[in-house]
Amino acid sequence: MIRLALSRRLLGSPTHRRLNLGCGSRRHADWTNVDLVPAGPDVIASDLRQPLAFAAGSFEAVYAAHVLEHLEPVEARRLVAEMHRLLAAGGVVRIVVPDLEGIVRSYLASLERAAADTSLEARWEHRWMTVELVDQLVRATPGGLMRRWWSCDPVPARAFIERRLGQEAAEGIAAAAAARDTRGEPPLDSAEIFAAEPPSARAASRYTAHGERHRWMYDRVSLADLLEDAGFRDVRTVTAGDSRIPGFAAACLDADEQGRPRKPDSLYVEGVRP
Repeated sequence: MIRLALSRRLLGSPTHRRLNLGCGSRRHADWTNVDLVPAGPDVIASDLRQPLAFAAGSFEAVYAAHVLEHLEPVEARRLVAEMHRLLAAGGVVRIVVPDLEGIVRSYLASLERAAADTSLEARWEHRWMTVELVDQLVRATPGGLMRRWWSCDPVPARAFIERRLGQEAAEGIAAAAAARDTRGEPPLDSAEIFAAEPPSARAASRYTAHGERHRWMYDRVSLADLLEDAGFRDVRTVTAGDSRIPGFAAACLDADEQGRPRKPDSLYVEGVRP
């Protein structure tokens, strides 16, 4: 009871009129930043599967990047409805998710290349696209096959992966190398990527209770439907640097200072609360 009251007192008066949900480390001083596990003292702790204790109409913009895919579909619907409640009339919601359409199209293109081209490069690119499509939906260990892939030296199809995932891949590969150095371990051989034994049922169950694994995926039609069903209007697909939120690009949340997308595999959709 005391903890809930404290949470409501903290959330009831937002510091800023812009709300960043599930911010992780991508937070901004001009936004009210919220996440399940705060990355710093400027982040409010809150479970996004539950109603947020802000007053209706508290915000002029709500932003959630790579959050919805970690929720069950019914939980995602509730969160989008909550975003609608929190926005003032004319406010803008901006949602970013992995682009299912883009991933599938890239997978099919890599399949066609691998079928016509027997080179090792084409084979590794096709294997990667299979991992990118499936791994985060089914993994039962932290990082899954992606982490094992990035723990190789050299990393197979590295240039292709970094074009696909941008800064996320570069940071993940660097982190894997640093972890190996810290533990004094050799890099994996590429033949070991798919050779990991599955975890025990108990370990897998503990892992899947956490939020890392993807629970669903969206494309430009299904995400637009989700927003429209919640009452948003004028729903449209935008780019990493394009937004109806005034000055959004300057916050460098979806793109860096040079305008390069931080996660090129993303889908960006915005809607307006009537």
